[in-house]
Amino acid sequence: MDDVLHAYIYELKKGTKLMALITVNTYFRERYCEKIKKNHLHCCIQNIGTKDNIFFGTKECIDIVSAFLSKKLHKLTPEQDFILGIMLGYNRSLQCKRYLNKLNSTLSGNMNI
Repeated sequence: MDDVLHAYIYELKKGTKLMALITVNTYFRERYCEKIKKNHLHCCIQNIGTKDNIFFGTKECIDIVSAFLSKKLHKLTPEQDFILGIMLGYNRSLQCKRYLNKLNSTLSGNMNI
């Protein structure tokens, strides 16, 4: 996992990525956060049981993600899911398709109420 962390830190420092996400055993959380902060990056943590999602990158991205991480990732609104995917650098075209699918699914669900 250290190799993945170091690769992400390299990409963030070079500016090819704005934000990254790693999932680690809660036991290692502090170690990873220290490495992230030592490299002058910001991070926020989402506990998911015995593991933690660690989001890290630019302050602006982390501020945005922190605002909606009280929800589990599968409970994000279509808009929040889209924003997160774009900031993580996922394929933009696929994120647009995912957003439209989630939006249509949400709208279809609301019509049945």
